[in-house]
Parts: sequence; C-alpha cells; structure tokens
Amino acid sequence: MRMGLTALAIILLGTGIAQAQECGLKQYESISMEVTANQLLLPVSLNGTPKQLVFEMGNAFSALSMATVEQMDLPRTSLSSNIEIVRDGARVRDTVRVPDVQIGKLNLKSMEFLVVPPSGYTGNVVGDLGTRLFQSMDFELDMAGGKFNLFSADHCPGQTVYWTKSGFIQLPIKPSKELGYIRVPMTLDGQSLTVALSTSGRSFIGMNAMRRIFNFDETSPQLSPVDGEYLGHKLYRYSFKALAADGLTVSSPDILIFDEKPRPECNDKLHFTSFGQAPVHSTEPAQDQVGRCFGGHDVELGLSVLKKLHLYVSSKEKLLYITGAGAK
Repeated sequence: MRMGLTALAIILLGTGIAQAQECGLKQYESISMEVTANQLLLPVSLNGTPKQLVFEMGNAFSALSMATVEQMDLPRTSLSSNIEIVRDGARVRDTVRVPDVQIGKLNLKSMEFLVVPPSGYTGNVVGDLGTRLFQSMDFELDMAGGKFNLFSADHCPGQTVYWTKSGFIQLPIKPSKELGYIRVPMTLDGQSLTVALSTSGRSFIGMNAMRRIFNFDETSPQLSPVDGEYLGHKLYRYSFKALAADGLTVSSPDILIFDEKPRPECNDKLHFTSFGQAPVHSTEPAQDQVGRCFGGHDVELGLSVLKKLHLYVSSKEKLLYITGAGAK
C-alpha cells in the first residue's frame, strides 16, 4: 500500500509540474526596438531588404509609404469605394501585398498593407505595424529595456508580469468593434474617462472631452495657448495633476488639448457600417465591419506618457498589465 501511495504521489507531482509548465509564458520572440521621442521602431525585412517599421498602437492596420511601394514595384489593389480609411488627413485608396515579411524570427507570407502618403517616414523607416497583426498573441513593450516581446496567449490567468516582484496593476481592455484598438478605463484629476493607447509622440485630449468632463473650453483662463497645431487644430495646455488607475499614478501627465467644434459624441449606433469586405491583413480572421466614427475615447496617450510605463497586453484575458518603466 505504501508503495502504491508513493507512486500515486509521484504521478500527482508530475501532473502538477506539467500543469505549472503549461501555465507559464511561452515566448515567441524578443525584438530590439529603438525608442525615440515620437516612435517605437522595429527592424524588419521586406522581401529580403532590411527596413524599419513603426509599431503604432493607435493604428489597427499596417501600412507602407507610397514611395516604398513604388520603389519595390508592388502591384496595388484598390479599396472598395464603400470603405473609408483616412491616414494623416488623406484617404487611403489602395493596398499592397508584400510576399515575404520578416519580423524577428516571425515570417509572414503575402502580408497586406495599406498604401499611405510618405509624410512622417524618413530614412530607413518605410511604414508602420498595427495592432491587429498581433491580436492572436500577447505582446510586451519594455520601454526601459528597448524590447518588443511576443508571447503565446495560452497561459493561465495572471501569469504575465515576470519582470518585477514589486507589484503591478491590471486594467480591463474595453470591448471594441473598432478593429483592434486598445482602450482602458483610467482617471484624470479624479475624473473617470476612457483612454486610447497610441505609441506616437504626444498625448492629447479634445476640447469636447474638456467641455464634458472638466467644464472647460478655449475661453477658460485655466487653459493657455501652445505654439503649433495638431491636424490643423489649435493647441492648449492645462496643468493636469495626475493620471491614475488602480494604484498606479503618473504625476503631471504631459497631455495637450486640441481645439474642436462641439459635435455629438460617438456611440454604439454611430461606430460602424457593415460592408462585407475581406480583412485587410491576410493573417487576420474575417471582419466585415469598417469604422466610420472613431470616437469612444476621451484621451489618447502617446509616448510622452507611455515611455514612463512597462506594458503587457494579454489578448485572451483582455487585460492590460502595467508597471513603471524601470520596475525590478
């Protein structure tokens, strides 16, 4: 009987070890990224030619500049006239397929990109990678270490934050029909709002949100004009005190206000019209909804704030895990 119990214990112990291993993270790739003031740059290979693409959490779809498309002599396919996608103030009209795309050790065949104006890309930077490409896996942005890490989404709940023992916060990623955008609940100066994550340089809040949440507008003495503009809109500054969520606080967040005319808020009835189109990325599941109104968030957080954080996006859990950028 003792021998039988011992054997059973060994079997159970072995099962426990196997389950623990299954619960752990499985890393696909760790890619060095260049963290600049305005961009996160990833090294890629397009048909064997080394290039750089911007990882942009504010864009769902990946894109290549028109100049690169012409240089690579890639045949273009026109988007349906029913689909309206705007980048940098210009309507996107074509897509292209790149036969061979290498991102670290990941090899993607016949990957589809939007064709966009070349403005905003310089040197070896030829386009950007959107979030939908990574929607079936987890990704981590280690700002301090300059690493973009990819993991399997198959892990036990909460088995994500491996880089620190000093604690973390987790935020639910708000369900969204908007083709992969990442939005989470936070507070700004004690007011609840929805935050969109964008790895472009600046962080913004629109005047409509300022009117609704803080009862401020362009005539409020608390707001001071700022030189420059944002997509043709005047800019203002306000001394925000704290952006917070579940115990994590970013003091004096650098968030600019852009002026805009009063307009109706976006809502579930305004977000989408269904056109039954094929997905933009060949690596993505079918999706027949195309955004018409990209509202639904109050603040867009760019690198001016995100560089202070370490982020892990858990796709199956629909959770965003956050620590400070230098957490150990």
